[in-house]
Amino acid sequence: MSGIANSLVTYAREKHLSTPTLQRWQSWSEEDQAALLPIARELQLNENQLRDFLDWLEEIVARDGVTIRGVLGRPELQHPLETKLSRNDKLKAVKDALRKLRYPRLSQLEDDLRAAIKALDLGNRVRVSFPAALEGNEITIEIKARTSEEVRDTVLQLQQKLEDGSLQRVFDLLDEI
Repeated sequence: MSGIANSLVTYAREKHLSTPTLQRWQSWSEEDQAALLPIARELQLNENQLRDFLDWLEEIVARDGVTIRGVLGRPELQHPLETKLSRNDKLKAVKDALRKLRYPRLSQLEDDLRAAIKALDLGNRVRVSFPAALEGNEITIEIKARTSEEVRDTVLQLQQKLEDGSLQRVFDLLDEI
């Protein structure tokens, strides 16, 4: 058994990975197996997290015709690993970067939505949000107020955004899903 094969078996034993998950990882080229192992160790990937990584990496490779080690070597994935973040923050940053590579159109729509919401300039009394991964085509508008006048002023501001079409931009972006 090669060095990488032994290392994968050791990691699988430490993390109590299922046999199918380990076998799936082992089905990759040795270079690709070896590229994921230090990341899995650094992020302490459990079974479910590792399966997400395997899914997304395999989908990117199938779509883009690249190697897994090539994807994992990208700066947007490596940078969070090299910073002084907590394990959870590193995991979130790497998963976000990997998700953006896997779902580039969805990620661009999320960025465009955030920009359109910011451009509304509704102040700190109004929060406009959309569901994670854009599941559903609805936004949530929250109003914080201490007085009825603040509510009235905020509703008038929202009405102005409806009338000038700037709020429509948010809904137009949701329609692109």
